[in-house]
Amino acid sequence: MTNEIADNTAGTDTANTTAAGKAAARALAARLPGWTVWYGEHTRRFWAMPRSAVPAGTRMPEADTIEELEAAVHRMQGTAPRAEGNPGSRQEPPAQDPLRAAPGHMDPQQQLRRQPVGANG
Repeated sequence: MTNEIADNTAGTDTANTTAAGKAAARALAARLPGWTVWYGEHTRRFWAMPRSAVPAGTRMPEADTIEELEAAVHRMQGTAPRAEGNPGSRQEPPAQDPLRAAPGHMDPQQQLRRQPVGANG
């Protein structure tokens, strides 16, 4: 009977860890537009993948903790992590940064210069 209780407790701990990991991954994904973030149930590690094209050979960042993953993503982007409580403290990357741009995103200045085909005459 003691082994059954231990098995049930281990299953509950794993379920709680998985649920907490998934919640943390969702929260980080909300802070990192342009990135897909998830928690691996079997690896028990956090992973991220940019949604836009990246140079060949770029590795997906992974980490034991959500804080380590966020730092790894910011290192890849060349940006500083946002300070808690101060949303304006994060450095913005250059507009050309392929890791930062979300699919379909275009710099507002580029949008102003766009003209439909055949608009010149």
